Amino acid sequence: MLSHTSEQAMQLLADDWRMWLTAPSAHALPSELLRQQLPETVVHIPCTVASALRDAGQFDEDQHQLDALDVWFVCATEIPEDAAFLHFDGLAGIADLFWNDALLMRCDNMFVRHSLDLQAHQISGRGTLSLRFNALNKILAERRSRPRWKTKLVEQQQLRWLRTSLIGRMPGWSPPVPPVGPFREIRFEKRTPVRLKSHQLLSKLMGADGIVDAVFTFADCVDISQVRLHIGDRAQELRLEKNDSGDVVAVGDLLYTDAEWWWPHTHGKPHLYTALVEVVSQRHGALQSQFIALGEIGFRHIHVTQTNDDFHLHVNGVSVFCRGACWTPTDLLSLNADEAAQRKMLTLARDAGMNMLRVVGTMVYENSIFYRLCDELGILVWQDFMFANMDYPVADLAFALNIQNEAEQFLKRTQMSPCIAVLCGNSEIEQQAAMLGQPKELWCNSFFGETLPQLCHELRPDALYWTSSPSGGVMPFQVDAGVAHYFGVGAYLRPLEDARRSGVRFTSECLGFANMPDDTLIDSLLANGVVPGPHPDWKRRVPRDHGTGWDFEDVRDHYMAGLYRVDPMRLRYAERERYLALARTTTGEVMAQTIREWRRHGSACHGALVWFWRDLWAGAGWGIIDANGNPKAAYYFLKRAMAPLLAFFTDEGLNGLALHIVNDTAREFSGEIELCLYKHGEIAVARGRQSLCVAAHSSVKISADALLPYFLDTSYAYRFGPAGYHQAVLHLYAAGQDLPVCSDIHFTSGHDLQIERDMGLSGTMTQDIKGDVILSLQTERVAQAVYITAPGFTTDDNYFHLSPGTLKRVHLSATQQNAAPKVSVQALNMQSSVKCQVTSPDDLA
Repeated sequence: MLSHTSEQAMQLLADDWRMWLTAPSAHALPSELLRQQLPETVVHIPCTVASALRDAGQFDEDQHQLDALDVWFVCATEIPEDAAFLHFDGLAGIADLFWNDALLMRCDNMFVRHSLDLQAHQISGRGTLSLRFNALNKILAERRSRPRWKTKLVEQQQLRWLRTSLIGRMPGWSPPVPPVGPFREIRFEKRTPVRLKSHQLLSKLMGADGIVDAVFTFADCVDISQVRLHIGDRAQELRLEKNDSGDVVAVGDLLYTDAEWWWPHTHGKPHLYTALVEVVSQRHGALQSQFIALGEIGFRHIHVTQTNDDFHLHVNGVSVFCRGACWTPTDLLSLNADEAAQRKMLTLARDAGMNMLRVVGTMVYENSIFYRLCDELGILVWQDFMFANMDYPVADLAFALNIQNEAEQFLKRTQMSPCIAVLCGNSEIEQQAAMLGQPKELWCNSFFGETLPQLCHELRPDALYWTSSPSGGVMPFQVDAGVAHYFGVGAYLRPLEDARRSGVRFTSECLGFANMPDDTLIDSLLANGVVPGPHPDWKRRVPRDHGTGWDFEDVRDHYMAGLYRVDPMRLRYAERERYLALARTTTGEVMAQTIREWRRHGSACHGALVWFWRDLWAGAGWGIIDANGNPKAAYYFLKRAMAPLLAFFTDEGLNGLALHIVNDTAREFSGEIELCLYKHGEIAVARGRQSLCVAAHSSVKISADALLPYFLDTSYAYRFGPAGYHQAVLHLYAAGQDLPVCSDIHFTSGHDLQIERDMGLSGTMTQDIKGDVILSLQTERVAQAVYITAPGFTTDDNYFHLSPGTLKRVHLSATQQNAAPKVSVQALNMQSSVKCQVTSPDDLA
């Protein structure tokens, strides 16, 4: 018996495409277009108009009004003799598909795969395949019923009728460049003796054992005698049936005893198993065995506690504080980033301690690479369906069937991904309706309240369905019940204490700020010496809520004034470098303090996803990663606050400082905690140290007074005279280790430290044969927000506070071969930077 392993037989149709941009309805047929001999752009599929123009060096974000044009993609091709179907995995826009001059179909949903049966349409041989993406503005101008409410998110309310992304169509969010074109693969499916028509694999845990329920449907097959499911090193023969269409259906379940479980990376190992289906069939008078690769699958159990207005996610019975960000596309123009680019971004998220990312309903369903990498890296996904803010016409039958097909396709495409934990009907529809005074019965329509939850239950019973983000309180936007969008600290200028006062249970969107990028990016946008602020080239890229009289730089400057006791407006024009430095650290400090507040021992909050991951265009956007893919200062503050093992302070007023040690990892932590109080940043006035053990997946809280020999007013709440100290320093040491695992500094007298000429900050470097560098730093006085500049290198930490006598090691990775490290170190409270010298590589040992 012969055997071989294969994917479903596919062949990409990627090359030899040409693109034209024309006036609306200028050409009814491809032949008319080709006779005109208009200027063309050679493109590689998949692409969008914007990404194709970028690759050709012709892109201008302000020049092309893509929704006002017809766009043609044309390919002269030979249909392979063994081709059975032509699949279009994603067509962004309202697309007409032609073979030569014959119109074959209209595709009106960018989120679904459209398939063409080549035999049924009698398509073969050589010919011209054409896609015409019709001008969206012309379609939007058609008369349709009005919505029951209007949203300021978009200017064109009739977008609610069209199944396309809102990217590029939301003022103030991104460049005005909407996605148009074949943004996902176009593929021929070849005829094979065994064709897997569809399959469903559902994994679950029963005690310590994993179970996979399987259904495979085979079409156009020769005699199938046996089907076996393989998961890892286990196999199970399935029973064979025939359905009403004559297809062979293989059904059964596989029991995997003592399975390794899939965990979010913060809590354990994200274990995966390879899944294959083996089909034994009669061919050419002999039995032959074919293995079809299905991908990776994992065993895990998701449960959410919702009693008393809670939203508390558990994985495999263990409480998980979900932290991360609202995801934005890695490549905004193509919306189809390759594996290397996706891996870079997702690894940055994983390394920052993020264990959940939210794919937001204003964006796009990600490609399969994204979900596969989240499975591998142990990152949970909160997945919105692609609906946001608008009053969608779900009562229209054609529209309802269209979006039902969209949801089914997505659920089937991602059915094996253990990373998907929450399936959410939409973004802010309930909130939008409620805020605009609509009665409660209109907040949630039948699709989000009935159809979609039923589909999710049938196709992904292992994930939680949630109707809308936010939702759960008396009002959908109530922050102390269910799932909230919390911008109290942030857009609504509430004090940092509001994070506790508001009683947030879970916030799937929070802490939106205009996060300042580094100088290199700023200088690429503005002429040297032009200060970020009112300059129009800068302001157009600063995020704002449409229709408001303020933007998110105003929000950031509000907190800068309170945190550092400065006048941001004066700094902006009088001390440019100081303003930029404080702008970077302000949002990082505020975000980190808020996340730590929600992670403290005894907190009722169980999750926080910051708004958002990566800027959609260069500037001071919401992203903690800039538009070029580089971490901003806020990223590093959050990386420390989201770490699986963490020690930090909270100010408990008259109860003094509290020390919180959080251990999310799967192992017990054994070590010591040390508390030091410093006067003027260098004189240790008190010190205490004690041993502790923190069980796996748990946290402890210790009063600072318990480590000190006598009362020292650690929070400076009683104020009996001048403060006895100015900074409290906390170090957590693993047993037998001299360097702290993590540290925290509490600025009792405020963050506005005096700028000093020399604080004894010094650094040395060692470089290994790979070009990577270990930077060792020490200081004689408390150094605030130490930041490292190292062209050609990335750092594993930055913008950190450093206490006297503590050795800090930072790993620098070369981004280019043979990079010579030229490293300078600066602190927020230091007048000038320090140059660091390379010592012998032998010192690295």
